[in-house]
Amino acid sequence: MKNKQRIRPLTPTERKFAEEKYHLITDFLKRSKLDAEEFFDIVVFDFLLSVEIYLNSEDLQNKCNFEAFSYMYMKRAIYRHFREQKALKRSSEAGADISFDEVDAYIGKSINSMENSSSLEYEETIKQIESILTMEQQRIFFDKLEGYSLKEIADNNGIKPKRVYKQFGKIKSVVADVMDEQRLLG
Repeated sequence: MKNKQRIRPLTPTERKFAEEKYHLITDFLKRSKLDAEEFFDIVVFDFLLSVEIYLNSEDLQNKCNFEAFSYMYMKRAIYRHFREQKALKRSSEAGADISFDEVDAYIGKSINSMENSSSLEYEETIKQIESILTMEQQRIFFDKLEGYSLKEIADNNGIKPKRVYKQFGKIKSVVADVMDEQRLLG
């Protein structure tokens, strides 16, 4: 639920509007044939974000009604939820080493020493890589370890795909350097 970070406390006007339109959440879940208990927490923040955005944009208010706008945001939340679940499933089905296998494919070098290392060495390697990367590169790196594709990473983090690919090139270089350093020391 990435939008929790973007949403600010609602103004009294926004709060009143959200209370009046609150039924749209349950209507949306019923129409989408989704279990309200399971999916309410997933859509509520996007609903509140839609209230905030809609009430602060006169152009938007003139172009469409709030119900359609809020449904679009709630639908986006559901889509994002299932996309994230799919990525988690993809990484867990393949096992813990799949992420490094994917990184290995991009680097073009063998990382068998990483696969055979103990979990302590693994954690130290991750910490060493993390200490070199920028915050943005860390998000890309850890999302990649979770099994997300570069396109999914771009979508999830609101970064342009071209930038993600460029940053991933730098990440590959850092990973390769750390792995080479470990081979020399090991």
